[in-house]
Amino acid sequence: MKKDKFLKLSIFAIFFMGISFFSCKKNDATVENPVVDKIDFPAAYVVNGWDNSISVIDLRDDKVKKTIQLTEVGRFPHHLSLSPDKTKIAVALPEFDFTQNHSLAHEKPNLKGGIAIIDAISGKILNQISLPKINHNAAFSPDGREIWSALMTHGSEMYIFNTETSAEIKRISLDADPSEVVFSKNKRYAFVAPTESSQVHVIDVERKLKVNAVKVDIFPTNVWSGNDGKIYVENKNQKSINVINADNLKVEEAVDLDFKPGFIAVNIAQNELWVCKAGEDKITYFERKNNKWELKGTIQTGADAHAIAFTNDEKLAYIVNQQASTVSVIDVAKHLKIKDISVGNKPNGIVIK
Repeated sequence: MKKDKFLKLSIFAIFFMGISFFSCKKNDATVENPVVDKIDFPAAYVVNGWDNSISVIDLRDDKVKKTIQLTEVGRFPHHLSLSPDKTKIAVALPEFDFTQNHSLAHEKPNLKGGIAIIDAISGKILNQISLPKINHNAAFSPDGREIWSALMTHGSEMYIFNTETSAEIKRISLDADPSEVVFSKNKRYAFVAPTESSQVHVIDVERKLKVNAVKVDIFPTNVWSGNDGKIYVENKNQKSINVINADNLKVEEAVDLDFKPGFIAVNIAQNELWVCKAGEDKITYFERKNNKWELKGTIQTGADAHAIAFTNDEKLAYIVNQQASTVSVIDVAKHLKIKDISVGNKPNGIVIK
């Protein structure tokens, strides 16, 4: 009798736990991370290099509401660009894993690159463009009609394509190992830093011609376009930042650092310059004083702070942490982390719509 009673109680307990488990799983799926088809809400798009995917975060509750799979179109997707009308996303599709040392790309000369064009509302892949060598990013032109991408090779070229048809428009010769291509806020120029040089190439967007080579610190590693209209040159090798005036195409300031800089962004509302500490879990921020950038403090993020995006009102910052596979949400005024959002594996770029 005791054995029968014990058996009945055990069966009841297992049944009860099973109901509880499935109830919890249902709640997780429907409440915590509901899946959506249409991205018609304020969103952050985070590209995940190792997962071949894009995580879409709903900025109203900071939860991932959709995952766009890129497995069918390429490997190691890298960096994002949002079209000016906010209807399309362009992402680079290099076959090289940029979490490795960038210079290792030269040891694999047969690796190719590419570009995927994605509908920002539905998440559907609209088109795919192949490139003969690896590329670092793909950027929409200021009018959104073109997509620009540079090959990271010794004899490099900038490729320009029609956004709608993907037809090649032009190629422009560049020096060795250019990385990110960015556009100035005045919409007149494209900037790209050939890493094996001490220059930043300036290309006239309308004429599609190189019009200048701005002298910067030797071996510049990247360029970033600031909300203040300036172009910020990242120099990991020299541990410095050069600031280019995008109107007169001259370096107007140099900022010496005690760390290797990564992504650089400007917050106009706070009058601050934010810089990722490459390979670390911190953002360093500077304040504009006496007509120069002065060190103000640091903010804890997650492992390998890699990219920065501010909301339109510049009150919140979203920081991509590549090695932590998270996005940190930062209160800009307080310089404090609010939360971490889990995304895909090895995220490397973010844009906000």
